[in-house]
Amino acid sequence: MHVCEKVSLFPHNNSQAKRFKTLLQDYLLYVQQYPWPANAYQFTGTYDAWVKVYSAMIACFTLPDTVWLVRALKYVAMQLVLLAIRIDNENTQKTFSKTIDAAGRLSKGAGLAANDRSPSPGVQTKRAAVLKLANLSFRAYFQLKNTRLCETVLGSVHNALLMNRRNDESTMSGEELYPVSERVTYHFYVGQIRLFQHRIQAASQHLRWAFDNCTNAHAHNKRKILISLIAAHLILGRYPKLPLLRDYDLVQQYAELARQHRLGHAARVMAELERNRDWLRARGLYMILREKLALGLWRNLFQRCMRLIPDTSGTSNAPPTLPLRKLVRPARLAWNDNTLSLEDLECMAANLVDQGLMKAYILHSKEMIVLQRGPHRGFPPVKDVYHG
Repeated sequence: MHVCEKVSLFPHNNSQAKRFKTLLQDYLLYVQQYPWPANAYQFTGTYDAWVKVYSAMIACFTLPDTVWLVRALKYVAMQLVLLAIRIDNENTQKTFSKTIDAAGRLSKGAGLAANDRSPSPGVQTKRAAVLKLANLSFRAYFQLKNTRLCETVLGSVHNALLMNRRNDESTMSGEELYPVSERVTYHFYVGQIRLFQHRIQAASQHLRWAFDNCTNAHAHNKRKILISLIAAHLILGRYPKLPLLRDYDLVQQYAELARQHRLGHAARVMAELERNRDWLRARGLYMILREKLALGLWRNLFQRCMRLIPDTSGTSNAPPTLPLRKLVRPARLAWNDNTLSLEDLECMAANLVDQGLMKAYILHSKEMIVLQRGPHRGFPPVKDVYHG
């Protein structure tokens, strides 16, 4: 049913009919004056004209019984963010004013869709639009490199999914009603957000879901997901297989990095990160990998040295201990740095304890690390440390 036919449903409500007439007028005016949004970025006033169409669409969407507008709203919203980003990219001043404006409008749109409290199954409510609007908001915020504002949008999605589960017993997550493409995009963005928040385990789960459910027909998208997924897995101590790296043309970026990290060659790991610094920075991965991989290398060094000491937990109630002096030579070899001292090792031990990567306390007077008793001997699995 066309919009014109829908307008006739409100013959006795001038206010509602006026909103639809405004939508039609703004849309037809845009079509008359400008090219299609995808090709209109070079024309002055195109963004403002399309904003009028989007605003009129949102005004209609707020009315009762307008679930039928979901598909049209998704399209208008998508064109809004694409047009905003394209115009800002062409602008030499790089103020990103259009993208900032689009992000705010889309975020509010996602909140509007999520606030539909209808007891009907999600596909029959305005909540059916929330994932698309959220993804478009994320795209704008990522373009602005401002993922902090994504939390508001995530809250809207969470509320919508909760309502979906309450009103449809057949859905486990509340996501099933949305197209797989929207779900894959959503999990990719959430995985990226959690990775930047250093919530590595959560990031890994979202990115893995996105990768597994992205079809092979979209190899470019799978590669994009995999780049971040491998970064999360490296921090967790999981290493990609070489055939996988070959399939997605990531051998140069990750093969040697993963191999040296597995072997514990800290200096070579840092060298690999420096070699690919520009590539990693462009994807927002350099700083987190440099920080977390260095911590992981120190943790693994301490743990390997600990394993060389016989385990006496079965014959003694004393906690396991690790003399700091026994760490100096292995640390110098791993980091290729003969200046590392006992004080440096003590500082690093304190850092590992503070980060939760080592359950222990330090006896400064005896130059000793006293570790937690138990099956892990003071070194909990990395996935448990980054479980948030």
